[in-house]
Amino acid sequence: MFKLMGAYTFNKSLISFNGLKFIKLFGTGSNGGFSLIPDFSSYVMITSWKNDNYRKKFVGENNIINKIISKSSKRVEIKIDPYNFNGSWNGINPFKNISSYGGGKIIVLTRARVKISKLINFLVNTSLAAKSIKSQNGAEFYKGIGELPIIEQATISIWMSEKSMRDYAYSDKNHLKIINKARKDKWYSEELFVRSNILYLKEFN
Repeated sequence: MFKLMGAYTFNKSLISFNGLKFIKLFGTGSNGGFSLIPDFSSYVMITSWKNDNYRKKFVGENNIINKIISKSSKRVEIKIDPYNFNGSWNGINPFKNISSYGGGKIIVLTRARVKISKLINFLVNTSLAAKSIKSQNGAEFYKGIGELPIIEQATISIWMSEKSMRDYAYSDKNHLKIINKARKDKWYSEELFVRSNILYLKEFN
């Protein structure tokens, strides 16, 4: 996957497929994803499709994806239903959708492009987020991911409910401190925040 990410940077046609609307490949950080040291055992792919039949065909027929799957010790597939989204990703929002919170577990995606002039400030402060979320009740999973090292940063987290996520987002002192500093110091040139219902989560070994 690491090799593919490098090749895809220069040749987007490597993973072009009928029905594919949006795709991003990510490496992850170690120590829960909040470290500058990469986790070379874990990668993430986010895609959006015209409908699910195109996605199924892609997984079944694309040679590159099947090669990655054949070499993976474990694969987790999550289908989402976005219901709350703000911001943009490379000038667009691929998560636009008409839905509402379904009452169960949710997955949250945050993504930001960090201004080069703000990198040191960003890195010094984001370690607080890792410490605060580790001790948060209701957070089932969290991982920091990156499209580009340091500059293009994102996080994925799974929560027991909308309430458990809100309790963290709006009550945790360290998290609120980071949010306030990001706004005050204008860390980001672009950002996106998405909440989604989890339609299914499947593990393949």
